[in-house]
Amino acid sequence: MSTDLSSLTSVTQLGSPSDGGATYRATIDPVFTIGPKVHGGSLQMVVAAAARQAYRDLGGPDPEAGVLAIASDYLLAPDPAEVDVQVSLIKTGRTVSLARVDVRQHDRTMVTSTVTLGRPDHGDAHYRAETPVSDLPVEPPAGSVDLYSTPMGNVVHLGAALDVVLDMDKFPAARGEKGEPLVRGWTRPKNADRQAPGVRADFPILVADLSPPVVMNLGMFGWAPTVQLTTYLRRIPDIAQDRPDGWLRFAATTSEVGHGMFAEDHVVLDATGATVAQSRQLALIPAASQ
Repeated sequence: MSTDLSSLTSVTQLGSPSDGGATYRATIDPVFTIGPKVHGGSLQMVVAAAARQAYRDLGGPDPEAGVLAIASDYLLAPDPAEVDVQVSLIKTGRTVSLARVDVRQHDRTMVTSTVTLGRPDHGDAHYRAETPVSDLPVEPPAGSVDLYSTPMGNVVHLGAALDVVLDMDKFPAARGEKGEPLVRGWTRPKNADRQAPGVRADFPILVADLSPPVVMNLGMFGWAPTVQLTTYLRRIPDIAQDRPDGWLRFAATTSEVGHGMFAEDHVVLDATGATVAQSRQLALIPAASQ
């Protein structure tokens, strides 16, 4: 069993790049699943790794380019197994480049994405607004319980790779109560080298799809399938050598929940308070709640 996050960013090239495209193979461990199917944010980490590698293999001009945005349409839910990742560069520019990435399994396209590549933001922000995470301390309080040590760990298997602590005051669903559709907490890689460049750059992608569905706080339980997920990578997290714990803070919110769908927004902050990732996904209301 491979619980190291770096395994998600490991792709093997199949054949030689040609005609502006390249194909890679990745193996996704059952750790990175919700129920029997691959977790959406984990899959976007694979997409990001393949796009970045293809950019290099196909002659992208900027050696410091990274992934800035991923827009994914989830057509089918992949199984935790080998997937083929087909990448084509749509545009290569000096500042911004664009790739199309298709994840295929069993001879079918499971997820199709567009990936924007360029240099991540850096330095002090000119303006920084308050977020639902801003008043959380940098690290969870002593004695906090890891989310995946609860019964939720029987369904969401990421606990072998991540530490996740929720702000239980904002998760009344755990007490059988209802409340505001806001979930927030802290997370960090469990076994990976937190200073490794690949983990630092890509982990926020997963975190931007990490929260339990916010509709749980409205009494809506069950699988909330992702239809579309767009993730923005704003900057590489600041994980200082004197703060090796590497906690990121995250919050998930929604502004409206319909009868069939809802949109969920994530924001992810590092220890300095900088926004390192944001996402919005369109998801289906759990079937039992419709």
